[in-house]
Amino acid sequence: MDWIEEKADKLKTWVRNLSFRKAMLAYITAAALATAVLSFATMTVCYRFESIIWNEYAELMQKESLNDGPLWPDWSIAAGWHVWADSFDGFRDHDRLIMQLLDTLRVWCPLIYGFAGTVAAVFLFYRNRLRRPFAILNDGAEAIRQNNLDIHIHYDSKDEMGQLCRSFDGMREVLVHNKEELWQMIESQKKLNAAFAHDLRTPLTVLKGYSGFLARYIPEGKVSEQKMMDRLELMTSHLDRLEQFSRTMKGIRSMEERPVNIEETSSAYICAEIGEIIFALNQIKDIEISFECEEGAQAVRKIYADKNIVAEVFENLLSNAIRYALHKINVSAEYTGADGELLLTVSDDGPGFSEEDLKKALLPYYREHGKDEEHFGIGLHICTLLCEKHGGTLSIANSISGGAVVTASFNCLYNVYRES
Repeated sequence: MDWIEEKADKLKTWVRNLSFRKAMLAYITAAALATAVLSFATMTVCYRFESIIWNEYAELMQKESLNDGPLWPDWSIAAGWHVWADSFDGFRDHDRLIMQLLDTLRVWCPLIYGFAGTVAAVFLFYRNRLRRPFAILNDGAEAIRQNNLDIHIHYDSKDEMGQLCRSFDGMREVLVHNKEELWQMIESQKKLNAAFAHDLRTPLTVLKGYSGFLARYIPEGKVSEQKMMDRLELMTSHLDRLEQFSRTMKGIRSMEERPVNIEETSSAYICAEIGEIIFALNQIKDIEISFECEEGAQAVRKIYADKNIVAEVFENLLSNAIRYALHKINVSAEYTGADGELLLTVSDDGPGFSEEDLKKALLPYYREHGKDEEHFGIGLHICTLLCEKHGGTLSIANSISGGAVVTASFNCLYNVYRES
């Protein structure tokens, strides 16, 4: 029995995998064979019963004498009358009706069986080869229409409908891929917009600090013309940097595409820039910001860096420190000539990082305890990306005395960028 079932399953699988052309030919052939067999059987039975009735009326229907033996299965009697008898005169009404029915059935049974076989072949073909894959495709299309792409459209056959289902499932996979790409694009754009809004805050605050300083001390005559010109020059440089930043952000689709424009500068120049930013912020904040430039960074040494990226990272770190500091923020800059590494460290006297913050603070859109809706939760993530683009890293920790400590490093060796 197992052998028979195995052979039957193989036969079913072979039939199921036939192409539509071969399958339709097989159904039509089966219908034709069934029509031929049934027609032959029907005609044989009709001839038999007609012969029996002819036997009863043999003396009346034929001029020649016939033997008393039955005509069945002798078909010679049929040679004397037409395939379709015109009339059955002399027959009793009951026999005449039966002969007419038998004669009609005998003549028309091939056409009747042929039509019925064709209809049966069409219905069987639809039921066995089309109904199930149509239902699968319809369910899949409905699921996709409802934006449900977590489905698998599968029809276990190698025929055209199986190929169509596989193509449909391939289309679904492409839709999933495109949807993921679109989602990533939207997330990238969202991140870019948040970064743009976030990174404008501190430069605008710096400009506000400069303008407040000048508005406060110029009327009192405490600012010399040279110092005023220096402050205006610094404000212009910050405006130029904001303009360049806006052009850069407009031309990219994600933070990962942010270009790195390396140029020759000095560690002393960067320290001076940081000192000016801190000076401006000290004019408008209640928090005291101190700055310490290590001996290695104070020296006028050539380094290769993107000054805008370094300033942007520093401003982000300082902005975060201002948000959480209680009274004081310490900033330090250090440059190691051997490694060509510029280090910027910002520490505050705030509550510091929690255990969860230490794990997730560098992730995009992370906000401490899910609070502070005005905070984008993207500053440290932007700093991480920019540091990595500049060949460095970003690390976060808590100081022994309490408060957060964030250190950004930048690789400032020329040969690194020359080789890349």
